[in-house]
Amino acid sequence: MKMPVVFLVALALGLSACAGAGTGGSTTFGSAPYPPDVYQHRVSTNEVEIYWTCTAPGAGTQRVEGVVRNSKGGVVKFMELELDAVDAQERYGASAKTALPVIKLFANQLAPFALQLSAGADTQRLDLFYNYERDAASGDAQQVRFLALDVCSPTQHRVRQQG
Repeated sequence: MKMPVVFLVALALGLSACAGAGTGGSTTFGSAPYPPDVYQHRVSTNEVEIYWTCTAPGAGTQRVEGVVRNSKGGVVKFMELELDAVDAQERYGASAKTALPVIKLFANQLAPFALQLSAGADTQRLDLFYNYERDAASGDAQQVRFLALDVCSPTQHRVRQQG
């Protein structure tokens, strides 16, 4: 009879440890540092800060890797990012999309992302679109969409809210 009680206590402790590890209030995701000094680029708009680095892992291939941080305290939900190649005539070509690995991003929480695309020889720049759902003052959810221009250039990035 003693063995089942010990087993149940051990099981309860194990489950409570696992439940605590999945909470959304952590300031890191895995081993991501904060502040994210390892990233070359940054934009900040409303509820989020995005940090990233651009690399060219192969000929004609561009990779953007980074983290998103919820900086305002509300909950950011269903965040998606899209990297688009832009040619000299301002037309969009190749694109890559991803969603954050968490559905809800809580205050000060970081979540990683990675985007990779094969850009054509006529690609002049890469733009990053990102959208998410936030709670409005009325309590209703509101979709917001932003555009960060020329995300792999060494200059400061301009951000525009879309629609």
